[in-house]
Amino acid sequence: MSDETIKSAAELAAERAEQVQAEQVAEAANAETLSSTGEAASTSEPTLAELHQKIASLTEELEAAKDKSVRLVAEFDNFRKRNARDYGEMLDAAQAKAVSALFPVVDNFERAFQEAPTEGDWTPADPAGFAKGMRLIRDGIRKILSDAGLEPIAAEGNPFDPNLHDALTQMAHPTVPADHVSAVHAVGWKKGDKILRHAQVIVSSGPAT
Repeated sequence: MSDETIKSAAELAAERAEQVQAEQVAEAANAETLSSTGEAASTSEPTLAELHQKIASLTEELEAAKDKSVRLVAEFDNFRKRNARDYGEMLDAAQAKAVSALFPVVDNFERAFQEAPTEGDWTPADPAGFAKGMRLIRDGIRKILSDAGLEPIAAEGNPFDPNLHDALTQMAHPTVPADHVSAVHAVGWKKGDKILRHAQVIVSSGPAT
C-alpha cells in the first residue's frame, strides 16, 4: 500500500471522527434546548395547587381590606357624632353665659316695678329716681352688648348710608342738611365689620321751603 493511500485513509478517519464529534455536540445542544423549553413551560404555567394558593392569598387580602374599610367608616361616624356633641355643648355653654349676664338686668326691672300695679296707669312716687333707675338698667344692657363685642352704629347727624341705615321716611329739618340722618327710630348694631341690624332712621330733606 502506498504512502498516499495510507494518508488518504487517515484523513478520512479524521474527518469521520470530526463528523461524529459534531453530531454529538449538536445532539447535546438540542437536548439542552429541549430541557430549557420544558423548564420555561413549567415556569409560565403554574400548577393547580399554586393557583389555589394564590386565590386563597388574594381572598385573605380582600377580607383584610374590607375589615379595614368597615373600621374606618365606624371611626369616622364616631368622630362626626363626637364633634356634633362637642359643638352642641359649646353652643349651650355660650348661650348660658350670654343669658346669665341678663339676670341682674331682670332683677333691676323687677325692683323698679315692684310697687306698680299689674294693670292700669301708674305714676312712680319718685319719677326722677325711677328715670335714673331706667337709665342705669339701659346702661347695664349696653355694657352686656359691649362685652359681647357689639357696637351701636353711628347715625344721627351723619350722612345717610344705605349700608348702615334703613330710611323709614324723609322729612324736612331746619338744621340738618339734606341726605343726613335727622333722627334715629331704632339703634343699629354691628360686630366688627358685620352688620347685625341696620339703624332705622329718618332722613332730612333739608330746611323746608
